[in-house]
Amino acid sequence: MDFSNKVVIVTGASSGIGAASAILFAKHGAKLTLIGRDEQRLKKTADKCQEANGLTPLCLRLDLTANGSCATVITKTVAQYQRIDVLVNCAAKMLMGSLFDDSIDTFDEMIDINLRVPYKLTYLALPYLVKTKGNIVNLHATKYTKVIHGFLPYTVTKAGLERFTRTAAVELASEGVRVNAVQPGLTRTNILTNLAIGEDEMQYVYDLLSKKRKILDPEEVAKMVVFVASEVCPSLNGSDIGLTGASSFM
Repeated sequence: MDFSNKVVIVTGASSGIGAASAILFAKHGAKLTLIGRDEQRLKKTADKCQEANGLTPLCLRLDLTANGSCATVITKTVAQYQRIDVLVNCAAKMLMGSLFDDSIDTFDEMIDINLRVPYKLTYLALPYLVKTKGNIVNLHATKYTKVIHGFLPYTVTKAGLERFTRTAAVELASEGVRVNAVQPGLTRTNILTNLAIGEDEMQYVYDLLSKKRKILDPEEVAKMVVFVASEVCPSLNGSDIGLTGASSFM
């Protein structure tokens, strides 16, 4: 898999699957735009990318839900590299919420980052992806297939992203742009910190769950992301690839 001279945008690149994917893309020669909110962790990812291929990534510390942020990603990437080949929508947030909440603020927040941002970035990047016959990889969780009390907004947005992936693939196929999704199972990331779970508690949860199911490492998921974005299978389009360790059947 060779990404030399190809430009890859990775959101959520400051940690977890986004960071691991960015580093692996770099190892395969990609020029990168990295987006994240934590400046220190984003720099750490960028340093590892530079070590991998000698190229300095374009780092953008942004809240993608803020007005104009998605446009900034695209305009600065094109100004830096003059093209876009791959968009990886990895930025996401998980919060608890239900119909019994006092407000729908959590729902709106989940819609913004988990669904609206990937939609908007795809829309804005599309003219450049058409020129390069590029592709988009969306990340979503397996939770949308199950009904879990207390996570209604999160599961709704992830189900929406799955349907967006397939519909966009149909719309863009005639332009030579592929759209796929990678659906990882439970992965060791810091997404649980949004639930006010400390590191020790998080480790306890992972240790407990690992007795019943496989817990993925971000690096394993990154391998699938890079594979899907590559030209190894040029007809791979509209696919929702599960990497769950069979947890989706449990």
